[in-house]
Amino acid sequence: MTALPATLTGLQHALALGQLSQQESLSAQRQRLKNLDPIYHCVVRVMDEAADNGGGKATQANKPQALAGIGLAHKDIFNTAGRAPGLGHDRGRSVPGLAAALAIQQLQNAGASQLATVVMAEYACGATSDNPHFPSCINPLNSAAVVGGSSSGSAVAVASEIAYGAMGTDTAGSVRIPAATCGLIGLKTTHRMINQEGVYPLAPSLDSIGLLTRSAADARQLLDAFMLGGTSRPSQPDPRLKAWIPSAGVHDSVAVALIELADAYDITERTQLLPEHKLLTALSEILLHHEAAETHQRELLNSTLSASVQAVALPGLVIPLHWYQAAVQDRSLRARAFFNAHLKDHDILMLPALPQPVPNWSAVTPGNNDFDVRQLLGLHNFMGWVNYLGFPSLVMPIASDARGLPISAQFIARPYEERTLLAFAEGLEIKRFGNSGITRHFSNLQS
Repeated sequence: MTALPATLTGLQHALALGQLSQQESLSAQRQRLKNLDPIYHCVVRVMDEAADNGGGKATQANKPQALAGIGLAHKDIFNTAGRAPGLGHDRGRSVPGLAAALAIQQLQNAGASQLATVVMAEYACGATSDNPHFPSCINPLNSAAVVGGSSSGSAVAVASEIAYGAMGTDTAGSVRIPAATCGLIGLKTTHRMINQEGVYPLAPSLDSIGLLTRSAADARQLLDAFMLGGTSRPSQPDPRLKAWIPSAGVHDSVAVALIELADAYDITERTQLLPEHKLLTALSEILLHHEAAETHQRELLNSTLSASVQAVALPGLVIPLHWYQAAVQDRSLRARAFFNAHLKDHDILMLPALPQPVPNWSAVTPGNNDFDVRQLLGLHNFMGWVNYLGFPSLVMPIASDARGLPISAQFIARPYEERTLLAFAEGLEIKRFGNSGITRHFSNLQS
């Protein structure tokens, strides 16, 4: 089988040098998918090669496309041409004439090929890949370690090298949690920066499209496909950082990793408390439950939803409407207050991604002897409130725990400053992991 570079940008370089053709590249990627999916259980449907609209056609300006020859795999929540998604409930259905989601079209316009749709927590409700309708995804770093949700298959497809990148959706951490469990870059974009036409909603005022890749440079290449209109601002040179390193509620190894990183970047502005965190989390949960109940109103009335989906949607039926209305009305005011407190004089706020090292499946699956509800809830403890603000956020590994699994940090920037996050992350990769980057540092841990 044709040898493939480890990263998307590495493959772009090999294609540019003529070391392999686009056809050879995609053929090798499809073969790799066929070989690896039986091990990792992340694919819902392999896309028909003949139906692929990417793969190297010229742009209107007759210029080569940046993502030609690159294979991607996306969460099964996006419409594809002629087919509605399965949403983690089934494998979807044929809908003649249905257009692919606009986000998929934009990637295809940049030349990308869609290899497969991938597994997700049912209806995007779940902090892990536990799903009664599909086998649990296997974490490529360690089979005992949990795979976060709900964009579980997207993370596993990228971490296992089945795909060079993947899209997911993030409503309360659904891109960032799986990225943190699988040692990846997970970028939640500014709310509605990437058009969500053709993407099934969970809670529309919180939903964002996100990207999962094996390097920050790879994420930048994918982000560029959505930036033709110039929505995202240029990156800030030498960004100013502030750090939130909680004084309680995080494992010692997480706190040490954050402190060491703050020391390495000489971050003098540090806080042990973020007073807004608890309230913003509560407000995000009000929006999540209320809007999920609206999205799934029919299924709730018919009692056809699984327990995990009911856990998200049912509370919305009893939340007072004026609570929801107040949370919506106060949103811009609270976002402005957060900006003034933490990002007016700083470009990036650093904080934990997960409060603990990556848990084992046994610790976060109810019914197991080792089940610890604190570890399950901890997966999204630092996540959902960022969706309420609507700010962009990037998760990436910064260190390793005692098992060699990633300890990740989260970095929040001002709206539309995704490029600042990615530029910082590119430099951090080299500083923490050397020229081999994240991919080589966390690869082949699985015995």
